[in-house]
Amino acid sequence: MPRDVTLLCREAVETRDVAEALLLHDETWGVRALDDGPMMQVCRDATHPVITVLGVRRVDSLDEVQRILPDAPTLSTPLWWVDTVTPAGADGESGISAALEAALDLDAVCIVHGD
Repeated sequence: MPRDVTLLCREAVETRDVAEALLLHDETWGVRALDDGPMMQVCRDATHPVITVLGVRRVDSLDEVQRILPDAPTLSTPLWWVDTVTPAGADGESGISAALEAALDLDAVCIVHGD
């Protein structure tokens, strides 16, 4: 089953910034845009995605974060909410590891849903 991973970034980021931070986990991975739009997929090869960055949105109210993610730590606003999804299996676990590492580079909190 796919897993959702949320990054709450303290600094402004765009989808490309997040994808580049995820790529630092493994120098052999690549990235591709999906649907000619804002979604980007980080892949270990042409047929194996490890994590998909669905989008980034600015959040100006901590109430919104607490409503949707009640267990999230208290952060100052504004912050940038990044939605991602990983596939099931080993590739998804690699994507989660990459997200946890990318959070350090992006000055973000990483929340892995279902943990």
